Amino acid sequence: MRTLAFGLLSLLAVPTAVEAQTSDQASADTRRWEVEWYGGLSLANPSSGGTTTLPAPGAPLTTSSPIFPSRQVPSWFFGDGAMLLNDVNAAFGLANRLSPLDAGFDSLRFESGGRAAFGIRVRHAMTPRVSIEVSVDAVPTAVRLPDGFIVAAESSRESFESAIGALLSSGPFSNVVVSATRATSEGSRRDLWAIAALNTHFKPRGLLVPYVTAGAGVAGVAGGTGNPPSVTLEGSYRFSILGEVPIDETDRLTIRLERDTTFVAVVGGGLRRKISERWGLRLDGRVFVGPGGDRLRLDATPASASAPPAGFIESFTHPSVQFSNHASTGRQSTLSAPPIQGFSVFESGLRTRILVTMGFFARF
Repeated sequence: MRTLAFGLLSLLAVPTAVEAQTSDQASADTRRWEVEWYGGLSLANPSSGGTTTLPAPGAPLTTSSPIFPSRQVPSWFFGDGAMLLNDVNAAFGLANRLSPLDAGFDSLRFESGGRAAFGIRVRHAMTPRVSIEVSVDAVPTAVRLPDGFIVAAESSRESFESAIGALLSSGPFSNVVVSATRATSEGSRRDLWAIAALNTHFKPRGLLVPYVTAGAGVAGVAGGTGNPPSVTLEGSYRFSILGEVPIDETDRLTIRLERDTTFVAVVGGGLRRKISERWGLRLDGRVFVGPGGDRLRLDATPASASAPPAGFIESFTHPSVQFSNHASTGRQSTLSAPPIQGFSVFESGLRTRILVTMGFFARF
């Protein structure tokens, strides 16, 4: 980074036919508009914390007695579903536990490292020292969920098989089949920052004119390819109660990363250098501060297959887990909560981004 900055400063300092004493301010009254094209590097720090929100526990279910309460859950993989399953296994004295995905939500940090950036700025001189500016910055970005979250998802997948398998091994069940899969997807996007700013120029230092910038705007997403990055966990189990009543249930959970449009404040500064009365160069550095805008959304879709003969079974523990294959039994499976679509389970906190660019501007 030091080498890059030194090289850019050297380029700005190269003498041209324009006299050193001719400053930008001298011609500002005749050429008040500038258009700048630029490219550079965007650096992003991980967001500072974030907010995790889990769906509320589901509605209570009818069981044989209040001593054995159960409730609807949308998934075993996280939140109340994982807690209920683990409590039932503990009541049976089983060592196997499901590793909830919850811990993965709390450890999330997004978008760190450097990316190429480019954009355009339009400026209008209000006075010889002050100009207003509108800019659009574009940062193409390959997007994926953090490695720590993928590790948490895989831990949930593996523990689903062992925890559900242990529970079913404790009952009067036959033909038991338990499986769980994980699928991940990645995408790309173009992050856009639309900024309005005020530039204040200082006294020239030889051929160079230092300036400071302050402003605000919005950061959002436009363009890109593929779907938002996501992780899908799908667990299923099949068994027969006393060799007669078939139970077949599927637990499907998808977590996807989306980005909201957010407000950002901008401060920065740089150096500008005229090459001629119409053309010039700018070395610019800016800091963008605002909400990260990254959001994890959750879709949970429990499903149960109906097949004769109708039947149900409960664990007679506190709490209890219940399996049913038909509404005619008067009982519902614990995995029977209404589907969840787009629930915001995690929202990232404050984020700082740095943009360093070299630009070529035209004055008219």
